[in-house]
Amino acid sequence: MENLLTAKQFEELTKKLESNELYQKSKSIHKVLQYKRFKESETGKYINGQIVRREDGYLLEGDEGFDEMKAKLVIYNFVDGVLHSENDEPAVLYPGHWEIWEHGLLKKVVTDGGDIEEFWENGVPVRIETNLAERRRKEAENGK
Repeated sequence: MENLLTAKQFEELTKKLESNELYQKSKSIHKVLQYKRFKESETGKYINGQIVRREDGYLLEGDEGFDEMKAKLVIYNFVDGVLHSENDEPAVLYPGHWEIWEHGLLKKVVTDGGDIEEFWENGVPVRIETNLAERRRKEAENGK
């Protein structure tokens, strides 16, 4: 992610993603953050490390879709200004929901307490599995 996208490239990628049926079904409210880099407001340097948000839960002013009642604590992990997971730690984490990111692109979303898993490749969703809790229960009952 050394090279920043132009506004036009970002717009084209976003349009392409928004037309993807699985992207529309994704439970990640952070998926729109792909391809973006974030800077610290005081220093102007790219964010590195962990940022914890409480109460408002917003990463960007004006983000919509975030339910404060469901997520009072959100943890974001950044490397050079992009969301990135290291050491098997989610880049985005709040109660019942976590996201694995690689260099600013989504790789996996686990939500509804583990009942839904989304798999992404190159920032594009390729598969969504649902009702995993029920499947796990049945497998346990059948001794698998």
